[in-house]
Amino acid sequence: MNRVGVAAVGDVLDINCWSNIPYYFFTTGVKHKVFHQPWRLHTNQLKIHRYLWNARQFLIHGQTGGFQYSDYFLDLAERQIPSGYFGDTVISFNQLFPRALSLSSKGGRVYYYIDATLYDLFHLPGYAIRVPEKVKQRAIALEKENYARSEAVVTMGRWIHKTLREVYQVPDHKLFHILPGANFVLPHDYIFPRKNDDNNRLVLGFVGKDWKRKGLVLLRQVQQIMQQKGYEVIIKVIGNCPEELLHASDIQYCGFINKQTDTEKFINEIASCDIGCLFSTDEALGISVLEFLRVGVPVAGFFYQGMEDTLLEGASFRFSPSDSAESIALAFEKFLLDNNLRNIMNQKARDYSQYVTWDRCIEEWKQLLQLTHTDPEG
Repeated sequence: MNRVGVAAVGDVLDINCWSNIPYYFFTTGVKHKVFHQPWRLHTNQLKIHRYLWNARQFLIHGQTGGFQYSDYFLDLAERQIPSGYFGDTVISFNQLFPRALSLSSKGGRVYYYIDATLYDLFHLPGYAIRVPEKVKQRAIALEKENYARSEAVVTMGRWIHKTLREVYQVPDHKLFHILPGANFVLPHDYIFPRKNDDNNRLVLGFVGKDWKRKGLVLLRQVQQIMQQKGYEVIIKVIGNCPEELLHASDIQYCGFINKQTDTEKFINEIASCDIGCLFSTDEALGISVLEFLRVGVPVAGFFYQGMEDTLLEGASFRFSPSDSAESIALAFEKFLLDNNLRNIMNQKARDYSQYVTWDRCIEEWKQLLQLTHTDPEG
């Protein structure tokens, strides 16, 4: 029997750690008696070390950045974790932490659960993380070593399997895919709201901090094209919004909503949308798409990268990154005017609601752990 821990760069029990994902993953796993030990890394204790490391890098190399990818950071981070944890089985949301060798040398095992590789994050224009080239090379080399020593590399989206095979030489028998869940708990008595049957009014939902990368500008263009045809189109924005749109009469800005303390408000706001939209230039996964589906709202976005696994068939408008705002507006217009299409997509989104949950994700993880000979303690 094995204890199973969950790790991330941050405190797994902090809901603000890495877009809420480790928190919901771990707490749901505890409910299912699969996970036992949260790794609680306090990154605020490492700030002074980051300043000193960057100062040294600038003096020696004339460049800064990349502290979180350095051996110095990993040494400090691993020292915060009780030594006994390294003998457990650990599922990590970070490509480098903890290092696989640190676990295997203590009899532990590691599974990496990732949405993107560092190679992708360093090279995709939408992310293009800027760190010195030597830091990139060292980080990718360590990541490759970690995967080689791991029990499995589990991806949130299948799009990175190509990179894992070609850049990291991860064999197929170690590659798995498990879709995450929506990052909130839906009440047991939740009732899907009655959908809009007005053929002239459309509410488009947008959730995200990085409004540029996630396509709010394109969505605004789609809105304006439809408005020119006489339709009433509202964009509901949760997260960040550019200054010029904050007070526009056809933009409903909700600001940031804490999904832990204001769960009901967040659910009500996204459930009141007709289509949840995410037109990212690059997107490792698209958790907000799963959140819209969880409350029974159809979704739309570019069908590539991680979105190939979140834009679920029948409940999604799947566009190509080369598609114009005009073509997207035409598809939305058809949805607005065709009651049969709208009813079908609404029902399909509701059908997916139970699928896009952390409960389903944890059950798949339980099966994987058993398949790879890690039978969790009850």
